[in-house]
Amino acid sequence: MELRIAHCGLILALVSLACAPPARAQTASQRLRNDEFDVVALVYNSELSGLGEAALFPICIHPPSATPSKPLLQYLRRGGFQVSDEVICEPAMARGGQHHPRDFPHGLRISMENLRRDPDGTVSLRAASDDLTIRPGVHFALTLRRGTYKFKRNQAGEWQITGYTKEFDFRDEKANEPPGCVQPTGCPD
Repeated sequence: MELRIAHCGLILALVSLACAPPARAQTASQRLRNDEFDVVALVYNSELSGLGEAALFPICIHPPSATPSKPLLQYLRRGGFQVSDEVICEPAMARGGQHHPRDFPHGLRISMENLRRDPDGTVSLRAASDDLTIRPGVHFALTLRRGTYKFKRNQAGEWQITGYTKEFDFRDEKANEPPGCVQPTGCPD
């Protein structure tokens, strides 16, 4: 009887291990590959173009989960993109929960998530541009733009944007604001 229980337990353990996808495979699907770094460059350019004069400096990139930021930032900098390390835009809080003036979050963060690769070679990526600068009366980041990009390689093998689905743009909200209200600094109620 004990042999049968041990045997069933062994079979159950083997079946559960065989059915569960390895953790490495799950994170690898969310990781940008080196040949996909141009997709981030396209998002960078598109977001800055969409923000126009509302673009802020420094500019920090928050890549999709599991994508190491160091090689991505090196790639972008070699291409002439002005990107800063995330600690520049979002410095750590000092001991005791106090900030020094230079330690407050500031600048523009372009964050990317929900990386998806389709069988037809299309890559989609959700991106958001946030103004991290803390202003009087505002104690959180302001989302300026958010949407999903679709990319595909052209005949030459270069990535290009094939679509953009807008979820939010601060300029759309501007139409409903009182006269004299300036975004992205916030407006009175």
